[in-house]
Amino acid sequence: MSDKTYVSNLEEQIKRLKLLQYLNGAINSTKSNIELLELMLDQSIALTKATSGSIMLKDRVSNELRFVAFRGIDEDMVKNTKIVIGDGVTGLVFQEAAPKLVNDVELEPKYIRVRKDIKSELVVPLNVNNKVIGVISMDSNQKNAFTEQDLELLLTISNQAAQTLAKTMLTEKLERKIQLQELLIEFSTNLEKVRELKDAFDLVMKQLADRFQIMRGMLVLFKKEALNELSVYTAYNLLEDEMSRGNYRVGEGIIGKVVETGKPISIPNIFNEKNFLDRMQIRRDRNIPVSFIAIPIKIDGVVSGVMAVEKEFEGDDFLQDEENLLFLIGNIISNKVKTYQRVQEERNLLLEENRKLKKELYKNYGTSNIIGKNRRMIEVYELVELVADSNSSILILGESGTGKELVARSLHYNSSRREKPFISVNCASIPENLLESELFGHKKGAFTGAAMDKKGKFELANGGTLFLDEIGDMPHQLQAKLLRSIQEREIEPIGSEKKIKVDIRIISATNKDLAKLIRDGKFREDLYYRLNVVEINIPPLRDRRDDIPLLATHFIEKYAKRNNRTVNKIAPEVLRIMQAYNWQGNVRELENAIERAVLLCRGDTIEINHLPPSLVESGDSGIADVGIGKWIDHQIKLKKNHGRVYEAVIGFVEKELITKALIHNKRNKVKTSEFLGINRNTLRFKMGDYEIKV
Repeated sequence: MSDKTYVSNLEEQIKRLKLLQYLNGAINSTKSNIELLELMLDQSIALTKATSGSIMLKDRVSNELRFVAFRGIDEDMVKNTKIVIGDGVTGLVFQEAAPKLVNDVELEPKYIRVRKDIKSELVVPLNVNNKVIGVISMDSNQKNAFTEQDLELLLTISNQAAQTLAKTMLTEKLERKIQLQELLIEFSTNLEKVRELKDAFDLVMKQLADRFQIMRGMLVLFKKEALNELSVYTAYNLLEDEMSRGNYRVGEGIIGKVVETGKPISIPNIFNEKNFLDRMQIRRDRNIPVSFIAIPIKIDGVVSGVMAVEKEFEGDDFLQDEENLLFLIGNIISNKVKTYQRVQEERNLLLEENRKLKKELYKNYGTSNIIGKNRRMIEVYELVELVADSNSSILILGESGTGKELVARSLHYNSSRREKPFISVNCASIPENLLESELFGHKKGAFTGAAMDKKGKFELANGGTLFLDEIGDMPHQLQAKLLRSIQEREIEPIGSEKKIKVDIRIISATNKDLAKLIRDGKFREDLYYRLNVVEINIPPLRDRRDDIPLLATHFIEKYAKRNNRTVNKIAPEVLRIMQAYNWQGNVRELENAIERAVLLCRGDTIEINHLPPSLVESGDSGIADVGIGKWIDHQIKLKKNHGRVYEAVIGFVEKELITKALIHNKRNKVKTSEFLGINRNTLRFKMGDYEIKV
């Protein structure tokens, strides 16, 4: 070797050492893996004097190598060139993890000609942590362009880069694990503050999207009444129609497999996975590998659903870390699912109970359940059935205790408004200064004591029925506002300038003579006609005595069941006393008397001694079933009859006789007077004296 050649080689070695030293320093100062690889490539080309070069890494999903850095190569060619592992010199180097020097590509059978100008090729594997992740390839347009020294140099560069890559990857992995743990701690803290399942899921998905760029996510739960079918309960970044298509059976697809096995499933690329059903038909970019992670949601060890996410695939190690994170998050979410299921069960029980109660309510307030066979009561039933399903105002007239509210409720629950509220207001029981607020509501601060907004009965009854009981006691100055509200179908709360539209039906009731109140100027005539579109008159109990046995039997059954008593019969003499009694309190008084009798009765039959003393001692007791002798004996012993026994006995018998004679003669006074053998004027006088209104 000549001195000149020796000096030239020495200079070349020095130059290479300087480049390697520079490369070593530069490698340690690079900020990213891509920057490192590009620096490696530039220095490798400079050191080997290659015409062109490239660095290729294994694709995350496919069995191919992809370009991550290249120099001197046409960009279109890079896009159109696919290097399969094991094919060509490059693919073989990756597969065998051994470098390859080809100084004449025409003599290399494994070489795949991509470019016509390439004559020599030098390829070394890029090995990180004993795992080949890619290759560095040098190309030249001259034969015998590369030497063994170039090969060793390229291996040195590759090893140096590999060490740095290993450190970088380890750092990234550690940072990612720390990030995952921090995120998990954040989840466990934040989710404790969230009550609703959907809110909890949304919180998880938004944080995963911010930290790990997930594309979409979904929570799949079993359908309500299906043991084998699941559907999307809630989702992140999914459209309603996409969610509606997300239905799965146990064992079907990835979701179904997770439920069946109870184990997580992660797939690197859904486009290469035959078990991925793509039921929701989501539009995705097929050029981006999309990983799918699905983990089971378990409640007390039993799979109750699946939580799944989609994101761009970043590598097997990352995929496993993401699966582990999602599995831990799933354990936290499972508590929310458990709470949701418990709430749903309680809600379903409440709905079922509500349905049964409404069914019972409709049954209780059906016209068939208004007890009575009296002719006048039958007329009431028929009228209720006729006008129930209308929007017309109804005025119910009758004495206290006759069952006006029962009829009002029957009107409501037999109408199309039955699913809406029935709101009752007793106009006589609320102080005059509070009644307006009770009916129409008020705004906060409208008057002293109005600490907050309050909805009035009109607004609460919206869509349903408002029952105004004791309407005759409504203050005169409030009647005008009530009339206006009924006419205009809108109300104005006290202290508000905004009117509220309402859709209600008005049913009112009173035991007063409204016609007299109108004459006395105490009730507005225009309001009366607005309320009295249809009038229903409920007869007092004394005018429907034939209904007393039916009512008594009903109340005995009701209170015996309520108080766990065995009472189921009523003595004939008790029934006669009841039928003879005047019942100023009407059905309500009868009900109270029966309730008392049931509580006092120790056997199965109600006797006279179980009745209230006021009823027995009224002097109106019946005669027929007690026996005339016993009855007279009873009247003689009553202290209150002392000095008037004749009047009490004869007067009652005379009243009873005239009443029954009138009924027998169909209320014809002329025929009755002839039937009794007394003068018509005498009959008229007796009827007035005994207040007989038959």
